[in-house]
Amino acid sequence: MEDKRLHDLERLLLRVLVIIEEAEGRHITNPAMVYQLNLLRKEMYRGYFTMDNLRSQGIESESHDVSPSFAISKFNPTKRLFFSTISAHRDKDLQQVIDNLNNMVRDAYALAMFLKNYPPLYRQPYSMHLFVGKSMFGRQMEMERIMDFLFEREPLGTGSVQILPIVGPRYVGKSTLVAHICNDARVRNYFSQTIKITGDDINNKLSTLNDGVAIMHKENALGENKKVLAIVELSGDVDEVSWNGLFLSSICQLGRGSRIIITSRSNKVIKLGTTQPIVLNFLPPEAYWYFFKILTFGSTNSSDYPELQSIAMVIARGLNGSFISANVHSGLLRNNNLVAKQWRMHLASLREHIERNASLYNVENAYDVVQKRNRPLCWKLKDDKLSIWYKECSCLAEENVPTITIEDVLFERVKCEGAFDILVWKSHIPPYKFYILRCTVESGLKKDEVIH
Repeated sequence: MEDKRLHDLERLLLRVLVIIEEAEGRHITNPAMVYQLNLLRKEMYRGYFTMDNLRSQGIESESHDVSPSFAISKFNPTKRLFFSTISAHRDKDLQQVIDNLNNMVRDAYALAMFLKNYPPLYRQPYSMHLFVGKSMFGRQMEMERIMDFLFEREPLGTGSVQILPIVGPRYVGKSTLVAHICNDARVRNYFSQTIKITGDDINNKLSTLNDGVAIMHKENALGENKKVLAIVELSGDVDEVSWNGLFLSSICQLGRGSRIIITSRSNKVIKLGTTQPIVLNFLPPEAYWYFFKILTFGSTNSSDYPELQSIAMVIARGLNGSFISANVHSGLLRNNNLVAKQWRMHLASLREHIERNASLYNVENAYDVVQKRNRPLCWKLKDDKLSIWYKECSCLAEENVPTITIEDVLFERVKCEGAFDILVWKSHIPPYKFYILRCTVESGLKKDEVIH
């Protein structure tokens, strides 16, 4: 009975995918249609997650190699989302997903009809994994909100500059989201100039917008009634005296219709905004699994490789929603082609790494150490005599990119000693950052036997 319903769900998901791909190939301007499409997309993610999860559980119960213990490890804070259900709940959840998708497909008939009224976006045919890897995945609603903010007309007599705060944890994609917006042709044509200011510039008592700022885009000279988009990037808080000074001077310098976007990890900057903030969180498990699966399997149907799909799903659970980790680990798995033995070895190595660091720092998940505490993690080499302690960083300048890659270290193509940098991944979308590990090799555990 369950197999039949899973088959029905798979067919239903294909219908939903056709509607979504057709809609994403159109330039839709109606906010209600964008919202309905976003709801349909979320149900699709949930549907694929449910189907793949149930099939993976069947594979895991038959195989000792996939190691379900990693999936329900005490170090995984989202464990209850995955394997807490018993058979009765599982059947109920499956039926609920099918019912929800059926209802949304019926509602989408009108959506499909209206799509014909919107012009197509002319682009080359693509393989899904190439499109997902080069798009701002899962942030469609946030992008629409930012666009509305940028193009909203101000009432006559309004003299203040409108400010939109965007807040969220480290590596959630704040800078990437803003860079994606700034790269949009509509934004570049609307604003005569786009500039970027960092927290260091502000706290150094920057008093004008013409001094010491990075010009990201410029059509013509700054003058009367010229619209300027100012991007302010803060790692934490900002000195309020310096900010107020800059803000007051900016009112005089920026033309009518200019906008300021502030990004920060701190919720304290919300009070600087003139509109409701955008709070970015990591993708929910359903959307994250869809993202990771498409990156990992590409144009290959993952259902044709049930054991590999099960391994990939366990790996995705351990990555804590990190976009960078999804790209890195999917690339490493693709390099191993579709060899189950290699994928199992990768899973075992990742499991050992996460559990070691979670234990060392006495936290539930090692990624909390990186995302919240910014502390170094321990990476054991194969001989277990040396430890590589590393911290993550990023850069935009290509001349600062290390020549050693993560594959060189994993496959021991280079001798690791002293201090060195490793190139982990280069982003394929703006702002095209290079993600780097700053490494130090030490004998044994050391590093003050873990800094708490």
